[in-house]
Amino acid sequence: MARPEKVAVVESLSTVFQGARSVVLNDFTGLNVEKLSALRKLCREHRVDYRVVKNTLAKRGAQGTPVEELARYFDGPTAIAASMESENIPAKILAQFAGENEAPRFKAALVEGRLLDERQIIELAKLPNKEVLLSMALAGIKAPANNLVGVLQGTLRKLLYAMNAIVEKGTTE
Repeated sequence: MARPEKVAVVESLSTVFQGARSVVLNDFTGLNVEKLSALRKLCREHRVDYRVVKNTLAKRGAQGTPVEELARYFDGPTAIAASMESENIPAKILAQFAGENEAPRFKAALVEGRLLDERQIIELAKLPNKEVLLSMALAGIKAPANNLVGVLQGTLRKLLYAMNAIVEKGTTE
């Protein structure tokens, strides 16, 4: 690859690393061209940037970015899955694909400034996305208030029925 092309790759990676909400590094050994193409297609469908680049270029692209501490994992066959929109979508996609194809294998990830190992990435992949987690938390916070309203309405309803019964009994006598 000519020098300007290498510079373009490094700049492109640097831009991705600057804006990514999550970056997952994986070893794609064991994937043939057909499976790797299928994985790339799946990533594109979920707006995940999936790239296989030379480790030296990836290390240069990571310099001065929030993912700089991932540079030590750029060793051997390494692919980068990055998402600008979600913290766990790259991990979910790769874990699902690995379950079906026995590859790729996780190396490390950086999510919201936190370095994750393989076990933590698998746990991250099991979680729903951030918006679903927030709505679940909100529902949990809101549930006691909703229950209280239901109890109070039931008490008021019973009082209303009792008063109605008294009124009806008084009008019939």
